Amino acid sequence: MLAAMKLLRSIGALVLALGLVAGCQRGSSRPASQPTYGQGYPPYGAPPQGYPQQPGYPQQPGYPQQQPGYPQQQPGYPQQQPGPAPAPSTFPFPSVPGLPVLGDPINDINIGWLQSEAGVVMGALIGALPSASQNKVRGIPFIADPTVGEVNAFAGCDDQRMPFMAITDGLLEIQAQIAQFKATDEVFGTRKLDEFLRMLAQRQRPGQPIIRPPAGFIDPAQHMDARKVERQRQLYHEQLAFVLGHELGHHHLGHTGCANGQGGSRGVSPADLGRMLSRTLPIFNQPNEIAADVAGVNNLLSAGSRRQGYRWTEGGAMLTLGFFASLDQLTPATILFAFEQTHPHPLLRQPVVQQTANTWRLTGGATAFPFPGFGG
Repeated sequence: MLAAMKLLRSIGALVLALGLVAGCQRGSSRPASQPTYGQGYPPYGAPPQGYPQQPGYPQQPGYPQQQPGYPQQQPGYPQQQPGPAPAPSTFPFPSVPGLPVLGDPINDINIGWLQSEAGVVMGALIGALPSASQNKVRGIPFIADPTVGEVNAFAGCDDQRMPFMAITDGLLEIQAQIAQFKATDEVFGTRKLDEFLRMLAQRQRPGQPIIRPPAGFIDPAQHMDARKVERQRQLYHEQLAFVLGHELGHHHLGHTGCANGQGGSRGVSPADLGRMLSRTLPIFNQPNEIAADVAGVNNLLSAGSRRQGYRWTEGGAMLTLGFFASLDQLTPATILFAFEQTHPHPLLRQPVVQQTANTWRLTGGATAFPFPGFGG
């Protein structure tokens, strides 16, 4: 039943994807597709395209009621437009590594540290919002969901119509693994992210602990290399900034209807999250999802521009979206993680992310919505 449901959703969404790709070809000189991870991932920061479709987005707690089903192509859906090239990586790497880094929390998958850094990133995002949006989301509780095997992030309202934000330990772990394997590949020219993807596709089961590679999966010297450790922290923060910026967008754009500057929930625990989410139906709202992606990208770029040293780009967003697109491609009959069910397929999101980033740079950091008809 699951395989049949996923196949039907994929067929329906593929029609939409083909229309989007055709629009990209007409509006841009970029090629219509890029190779997948296993076939040679494009340079960091470049938008991978040409991935298959994925299931739709479920209604989150407190969202206005929408019509079920994955929408057909609508007039005004943003097509990829010519624009400035993606922001390049700030590397080259130093030719001589520093002293080996022992006990790095990303290398060790230290969940407590990963949770703490997610809070730091969310604070930076809130601080970079316009004052009106800040006032709506300041003080909203940020909940770490420890549910085993759950990989997701969401914004919602509790039983008293108070807002909250949540991210699962599973998504933090996945993004930490993505960051360290991508950093290893960038510094040493390896293909560890490809190998990790194949490992998940072959061995991961829904609702089970996240598969971890065996000891020695990365050469020990490379694993502790200071350049690689620095890079993976940048990538981890950058990925989080997109995911959390998207979910914050649902609140300050009014999609949840419960973030109005009154603080946040005082009664939601991790145990409550499953109960509240179980009452929702898989309902997709295309305009809200586009708006939240745009808001999230503008937010992360604005927050990144205030940072000393490395400044966040849309590269972390493209990395996360590319990872889940490739995983979906490798597991066509199985939905491994909730993130695959609760967000539109990356083929639809990547042009939105890239065009928003291009517009942000072209306008010198203006955060106006770049797609007419899809404003908050």
